[in-house]
Amino acid sequence: MGQSIAGNRDEAKAVYAGTFTATGASYPAQRMALRGKFNVSLWGTFVATVALERSFDGGTTWLNCTRPDGTANAFTAPVSLVCDEPETGVLYRLNCSAFTSGTVNWRISQ
Repeated sequence: MGQSIAGNRDEAKAVYAGTFTATGASYPAQRMALRGKFNVSLWGTFVATVALERSFDGGTTWLNCTRPDGTANAFTAPVSLVCDEPETGVLYRLNCSAFTSGTVNWRISQ
């Protein structure tokens, strides 16, 4: 039998979403200043490489977000993760650095 949950449900304060059908970056950086926990999801049928990047200098320099072991986050398949940013004013974007085919759907929410 299914399970239901009663009570109030938290809603996302901000949702940014789009698609990649070629190489390029997501929304302009100034629209994605995040602090605290946020979600990042990629889905669809695609052959592409997408990285989560952040900027500490207003979008002049973009750095690939790394995993705890220091390797770069470069996604080549659907993924959903929760991130946590402790600083105010850090900008985030997704960058599709390689694209062959399909559609990469993306969503960042907080």
